[in-house]
Amino acid sequence: MGRRGRQRRTVGGPAGDGPGPEFGALFLPLALQNLLMTYTSTAMNVALSAIVRDLHTTLIAVQSAISLYSLVVAASLIAASKIGARHGYRRTFVFGAGVFAVGTLVTALAPNMAFMLVGWPLLQGIGVALMLPALLSLLTEALSGATRTRALSALGTIGGIGAAAGPLLGGFITHYSSWRVSFLMGTVVTVAVMLLMRRPAEPESPPARPGQRFDVPGALLSAAGVGLLVVAILLAGWFGLLRARHDVEVFGHTLFHRGGLSPVPVLAGIGLVVLTAFAVWERHLVERGRDPLVRLSVLRNRTVRAGTQTQAMQYLVPNGALFLVPVFLQTTLGFDALHCGVTLLPTTLGLMLTAAPAARLVAAQRMTHRAAQMWSFVFLLAGCVVVAALFDPRRGITATGLALAPGLFLVGVGQGLATTVTDLIQSAAPPDEVSDVTGLSRSGTYLGSSLGVALAGAVMTTTLLHSFESRTDGSTVLTSTQKELTKEALERQVQITAATDQAVRAKLEARGVAQGASQEVVRINAYARERALTWGVVCMAALAAAGCLVASRIPRVRTRAPRPR
Repeated sequence: MGRRGRQRRTVGGPAGDGPGPEFGALFLPLALQNLLMTYTSTAMNVALSAIVRDLHTTLIAVQSAISLYSLVVAASLIAASKIGARHGYRRTFVFGAGVFAVGTLVTALAPNMAFMLVGWPLLQGIGVALMLPALLSLLTEALSGATRTRALSALGTIGGIGAAAGPLLGGFITHYSSWRVSFLMGTVVTVAVMLLMRRPAEPESPPARPGQRFDVPGALLSAAGVGLLVVAILLAGWFGLLRARHDVEVFGHTLFHRGGLSPVPVLAGIGLVVLTAFAVWERHLVERGRDPLVRLSVLRNRTVRAGTQTQAMQYLVPNGALFLVPVFLQTTLGFDALHCGVTLLPTTLGLMLTAAPAARLVAAQRMTHRAAQMWSFVFLLAGCVVVAALFDPRRGITATGLALAPGLFLVGVGQGLATTVTDLIQSAAPPDEVSDVTGLSRSGTYLGSSLGVALAGAVMTTTLLHSFESRTDGSTVLTSTQKELTKEALERQVQITAATDQAVRAKLEARGVAQGASQEVVRINAYARERALTWGVVCMAALAAAGCLVASRIPRVRTRAPRPR
């Protein structure tokens, strides 16, 4: 029997209103692994310097490993989702967990950067790409009705808590023990989850077309297209969104000159062309009656299309805003990772307080998915506006941290309401199209996350350069020569903003800059940095408003997947 005719096995009770006895056995290990994956995605951001010292490597190398991890996951999701549909979601999840466990162990024991690159970006990235679509599809097929709504919303809440706890717990473990402990903990937890998931379960249905070959060309095209988009987004922070801030050399040849076109739009354009070729190829397979990697026809479903776009925006806005706030805290107030994590706690609190009630309201049909998602963007917009309006580094460390709390709490409330969108998307897919929808929506979330950080960084950098140059030109303290040298130094090394005022002052004095000129440059840099962060957050608020318009396209009445016969 093919998947189109298979019976969906639910554990939500006859009407889907209450969890059956199998609910905990399925949900708990999946939720635990999801918590671990989101924790590891953020925990190492606070351990960069410790890894550099331990492995005798460079900060750029470690940051590259983090970027490669995102690249591997995003590029592999669509193909990994199809593998789950063909070979069984439970089996795929367990296999992916095994790959992930090996990756965390290799990373924990890595003697040098080469081993870390194999364990972290490659093995862990592939493991996450296999597990993430499989766990969503398992819950979608096993649960129904209100139980599924609450379970998928709870999964999003747990993921948000894991991501928020990453910097706090990761910083604590790194400070008092070693960054390797986090990866060893990942190995132990993942092995335990594998053992729980290998418990006897009902046999999974066979693939829809057992004689069909796996769509290898489609997998290569989708990976290349998504990969190019992710690379373009990741490079935006260094080379600039449209205008190149540095020369780009490949094998000794300068392909992009400083001041000219940035490589970002070129790579993004090539990525879109490759994805267009992927879409044409998938349509060709469907017309030939073959099994495609993903049926793009699922996007004709208005609920799936609008829901996927909404979800991508819901990752873009908070990821961009929550990238900017720690930058402000560390560069302006000199916060360390642990203090940053404490300051961001209102976000986690807002998410935890909102997610469960929102899921109950949607499950009881007292709130529509459309309303939940639109209110999500309203709170995200309000949070960004409050953050931009209230933070002021001149108030002092404690006062500034407290001033950020209301805005960050509102952002968390928006994230809590957003957790219900996964149920909206997954429930709209017929049983035979769950893998297609899952692969597309998860790829969208990774692209949204990366794009949010890149756009926030690009706006911040552009505003900083403009504000710095304007203030420098208008300075009555600096000489003409000092003005030109200062602007040139900032243009070539905009990373000077990633330092406190004390660090900038020390750097200038070490170069023999007079005290008066040094104080003026520090003052100008502080002003420009504050303006840059303000406009970056305002940009996220504008994108939240755009997201509200996207969410308004969600049907008022959810398009439900047809029940299998």
